[in-house]
Amino acid sequence: MTEAIDVHTHIFAPGWPDFAARFGGDRWPRLEGDPATGCKLYLGATFNRNLTPHAFDPARRIEDMDRTGVAVQLLSPAPPTFCYWAPPDAAAEWHRLQNDVIAEIVARHPRRFLGAGGLPLQAPDLAVKELERVATTLRFPAVEVAGNVDGRDLDDASLRPVWTAAAALGVAVLVHPQAPILGDARFRADNLTQVAGFPLETALCMTRVIFGGVLERWPAIRWCFAHGGGAFPYILPRLDKGWHVADAARAAIPEPPSHYVRRVWIDSLTHSPRVLRFALETFGSERIVLGSDYPFKLGVDDPVAELAPLDLDAATRRRLTTDNAREFLGLHRV
Repeated sequence: MTEAIDVHTHIFAPGWPDFAARFGGDRWPRLEGDPATGCKLYLGATFNRNLTPHAFDPARRIEDMDRTGVAVQLLSPAPPTFCYWAPPDAAAEWHRLQNDVIAEIVARHPRRFLGAGGLPLQAPDLAVKELERVATTLRFPAVEVAGNVDGRDLDDASLRPVWTAAAALGVAVLVHPQAPILGDARFRADNLTQVAGFPLETALCMTRVIFGGVLERWPAIRWCFAHGGGAFPYILPRLDKGWHVADAARAAIPEPPSHYVRRVWIDSLTHSPRVLRFALETFGSERIVLGSDYPFKLGVDDPVAELAPLDLDAATRRRLTTDNAREFLGLHRV
């Protein structure tokens, strides 16, 4: 059996100080209830979601991993806890807290978990400092960032020091959409932010990373985009057409957008064998990694079993479950 690696999972600290009381602000994450039995996550006064013990307890996770044939999970902060709106010093402390919790779990279970750290991207200088700590002290192979930073796209000039540091340190970058998204108010009715808004946000993010020259300027960075790249694979032919017919598009990047898709990874979380086959055709079998979104309801319970309808040959299956993740995370260098 292959040693499957799930690169898209989230975990919470079982508790934290009252950041609102200390730093001010009405959007800090807080828990109501007992994480050991189930609790609720609020962002300030706004209910976000119910959380089971699996969102906190590594032992519960390992039980599920053993049941589904997942050898290793990459643990990353949950998107509601990115807190890019917060004052820089407060955000830096918040991310240090979360990263230290992940590091402690990895240290207790080094054969089962790897860490992807969060960064206070609203303050690039502090983000670089935490990125250096994540890479050198905590020894995480990756960081997780949102598809935008409080409205700034990832090609924004202010973020250049972060990408320069990531390239120098050899840290992989997992990109996950978060609310609020572009046009957020239009998705709030019927609770469509995650189901419809996130795929569109990811498509826009990938487009900006390409047309903004991020992949050209920092070719050494290993990027992975969650949820199968969202809507990006579907709009890629239109992006290529636009590059061929629009002078501004050709001035932005030297090659058509499809040239760049073999430089990034996406995860397998598409909820559809047909969509995943299309992703394989678009990105290639060496650029898709296993992803479940564990432990959330919009994820899948068994990411390995989700591959079964594709009837993959043994070599391709191993690439999707194990080899590609090792390449993305730089584990082949260890």
